[in-house]
Amino acid sequence: MTRVKIALGRVEAFAQLDEQDAPKSTTWLKEMLPIHGQAMHSMENGREVYLVLDAPRQIEEENQTIYQTVGDLIVYYKPAIFVRPEWPRHIRDFLVIGFIYERDSAIRGMSGPLATNLVGKITEGIDALAREAPRMRREGFGQMRISLA
Repeated sequence: MTRVKIALGRVEAFAQLDEQDAPKSTTWLKEMLPIHGQAMHSMENGREVYLVLDAPRQIEEENQTIYQTVGDLIVYYKPAIFVRPEWPRHIRDFLVIGFIYERDSAIRGMSGPLATNLVGKITEGIDALAREAPRMRREGFGQMRISLA
């Protein structure tokens, strides 16, 4: 089983990839690693931290859920909040990878729950992420990095 390290601000956590239930998504993710960039905190979905990805190919729906929970490592197309009708479709949503760090979270689209590919589960360090994410939200988000452990 493949483990990945998630570094957010001053803390690190580890996740186990779900290669059995999400083989295509986890293979794609391992090819993308390491991933790093500006961490974002969701404003509409609750306690979710994510990175916008610049991926050249579409990600298939796989191992999807609308019931995300604490420690889930997810990949999905996040709808843009402000969209002009003349914008091409590829600008209207963004491929992201993120994690959920509290139970009061629900990934939502414009008209209800949004299915996400569940690619892994954080097995170590979720408490540290749950302390760091609110601190960074107050003080300004920095970098997040996801790499092979």
